[in-house]
Amino acid sequence: MVIRNKKIIGLISILVGLAVLGYSVYTVSVIFYGNKTDAVVTGFVFQRNGARKVQRESATTSVKGRSPFVKFRTQNGKEVESYSKILQLFSFTGYHLGDKVTVAYNPRNPQKIFILNAKEIPGVLLITAFGILLVLMGKSFIFSKTNNRWKKF
Repeated sequence: MVIRNKKIIGLISILVGLAVLGYSVYTVSVIFYGNKTDAVVTGFVFQRNGARKVQRESATTSVKGRSPFVKFRTQNGKEVESYSKILQLFSFTGYHLGDKVTVAYNPRNPQKIFILNAKEIPGVLLITAFGILLVLMGKSFIFSKTNNRWKKF
């Protein structure tokens, strides 16, 4: 297969990779610089035509708890209920209703939260690795050296 527009593919890959890395940096900044508080699991995220809250821990019996909805109070005293939008790779280890967790939230937008738990870290690492991979792939497409030996075929 011959790829004719390597530079366009490389540029698109770099732009998407930078967007993914920007999201990852924003998430990490919430983790390190956001306000931290205790929260309680009040439900679970059900993704179908947008996210909504359900009370059941799982739709199947083999999986325990998905990404949880949590309720917490900000430093201003405002009560917020939200969920972490980070990919959760180990959801089978799950959360349960009433579990107490620690969250980091953006003080300017308390809906943007990150649950400070080891179950959430692999998702952040995967997103970061995916962004780096896209940037490196795009760089290799843009700065590739064509090998004239293979052009005959």
